[in-house]
Amino acid sequence: MVSAGALCWRLRDDADGPEDLEVLLVRSARWGDWSWPKGKIKPGETLPECAVREVQEETGVRPLLGRPLPSVGYVLPDGRDKMVTYWAAQALFTTSRSAQPEEIADAVWLPVQEARALLTRPSDLPPLDALMAHARAGELDTRALVVLRHAKARSRAHWPGTEGDRPLTSVGRSQANALPGLIAVWAVDHVLTSPWARCMMTLLPYLRERSPAADPYQGVEVLPLLSEQGLRNQPERVPELFHSLLTERAGSWLVCTHRPVLESVMGALAKACTPAALESLPAANPWLGTGEALIAHIAGAGQIVAVERFRPEVRS
Repeated sequence: MVSAGALCWRLRDDADGPEDLEVLLVRSARWGDWSWPKGKIKPGETLPECAVREVQEETGVRPLLGRPLPSVGYVLPDGRDKMVTYWAAQALFTTSRSAQPEEIADAVWLPVQEARALLTRPSDLPPLDALMAHARAGELDTRALVVLRHAKARSRAHWPGTEGDRPLTSVGRSQANALPGLIAVWAVDHVLTSPWARCMMTLLPYLRERSPAADPYQGVEVLPLLSEQGLRNQPERVPELFHSLLTERAGSWLVCTHRPVLESVMGALAKACTPAALESLPAANPWLGTGEALIAHIAGAGQIVAVERFRPEVRS
């Protein structure tokens, strides 16, 4: 069974340091065990989407996923194997939980040491140990930089229009339609994009879901330097942009661009990566697949402490 969840954390009001963290636990009504909120992935979901949905259903907390934590594997009381992928997370907001009482009996915030003593399975400890290690290192509170390669476009050879007008294929439109749930996981504050049609079309389903009552492109920063022609005209501008996103501009960011631009993007990100994060950074062309997102988790003054990649499933 493939599942996902999160270790939601917060600092007490009177906190002096990492040891004053509180974490969110749930008690299963069926088994009576205490563990982290999590659940089984649904068809068409990515693991981050599953984690967000399950945490909110079981606890009422809408989590903002941060850096990944160690996965956990164990055997359920009924004999099934279960593998759970976890993230650190903070609460965006809290509502009533929707899980049925016969599923989740309780959800509580506890100091870390109390949570450690209450956890039923020793296998649930490694994610907590990692979370605390990141907190002590000052690398737990992160923000996201999401780099998105546009979805599949019409081939250059078979498009009679201009390069900037080349649209998505039917597969590309399906890829774009699969992206809103994934991008929403990180609740990005700002969106930057190439002005070329294939990038604008890739973002449109997400933008429509994010602001259904407004012009979908309202607030989106359209930058010619993120196009292939922009890269050719001023190749130094892309590294400069990403340096500013990492070190000078606050909040979380979504950037949609093209495969030829990604080489400069990855070079800029590599300079900010810890050794562990660098191992997960794409190292060769094509860098990302069409409709694939890279998430760089940024801590402190611009250091990338973790890198992930996700590409939603597109059903034929």
